Amino acid sequence: MRGRAVLLGLALSALATAAHAERKMYSFDPISADAKRLTGAGLTVLFDRKLTGTRVLKVLATGVPVQARLIGGHQKDLAPGGLKAMAGVDADAGLYEIDPKFEQGRVYIRAFCPGAKRLWLSFSRLATYRDLRVQAFGDDPKGGATRVCGTLDFSFRGEWKLPNGKGPDPMDDWADDKGPG
Repeated sequence: MRGRAVLLGLALSALATAAHAERKMYSFDPISADAKRLTGAGLTVLFDRKLTGTRVLKVLATGVPVQARLIGGHQKDLAPGGLKAMAGVDADAGLYEIDPKFEQGRVYIRAFCPGAKRLWLSFSRLATYRDLRVQAFGDDPKGGATRVCGTLDFSFRGEWKLPNGKGPDPMDDWADDKGPG
């Protein structure tokens, strides 16, 4: 009986460890005209990956120190039927909303969808050596329908090595670090 309890405990511990989020950071080079125009040198995405799925935490401009925190997006906020009801969009993409209160969220909103007060980004599947599609959606402050503000296509550039599973602070200018001396 005691052996079963030990085995059950080990199995539960293994499941808990497997369910723990693995933090990753991928950078992407712009391919499409919208991606080049809106991101310049590209986009970097900080996300957690678990057995239950992927959760994007932040988007960062690769070439300049601009970042925005993402919160869960709700399909019903876009339009009745969400992404599935909108023409020309990836209905199976993960949907997030830019949080305008943190970092440079308002900068992203103004840049990606001028005139909007809210901005949603949908992400195709995040995987190494896989291209990424991000679609930007903005609200109409006058009460009209949510609109597609851009379709941004990127090619995979590389994965960042994160110290201790935590994201680096992109606002730190590591290039100016003189090192020991």
